[in-house]
Amino acid sequence: MKIRLDIAPGPDTVKDYAQDAVRTMQKVYGIQLDHSLESLAHIDRVLREWRDGGAPLEAVTKSLYALGSYAGEVLREAAHGRWLEPPKEQFGELDGLFLYVRLPGNREWRPIALAFYNLINEPATTFEASARAVLASKPK
Repeated sequence: MKIRLDIAPGPDTVKDYAQDAVRTMQKVYGIQLDHSLESLAHIDRVLREWRDGGAPLEAVTKSLYALGSYAGEVLREAAHGRWLEPPKEQFGELDGLFLYVRLPGNREWRPIALAFYNLINEPATTFEASARAVLASKPK
């Protein structure tokens, strides 16, 4: 599996990727994403459809970036978090390759990596459940 890191969102582009997800979900699925935690269920449904349909990673990489960015923006806005860059690596675990959201109390959420995990594997958790769990977790 090869992931194009050269098109991954950065601190200056993550909001644009999130807006791209909003536009695409409206255009392709007729779904209006409203930046609520409940809207993350739509992301889960689309990823499940792609996974069950055998969507090739190479064909949906940019969309995974957009969906993960949207999910991260939802949580960042809800909890006054911020996006952080991981150390510069070109290989390794997915969690260490992409931007992630840090919330007050050093709580972290890695929605871009989660988008990739949930396409590649049967998800251990949904976006909505994962985001709610992070919000409910105690600060570190």
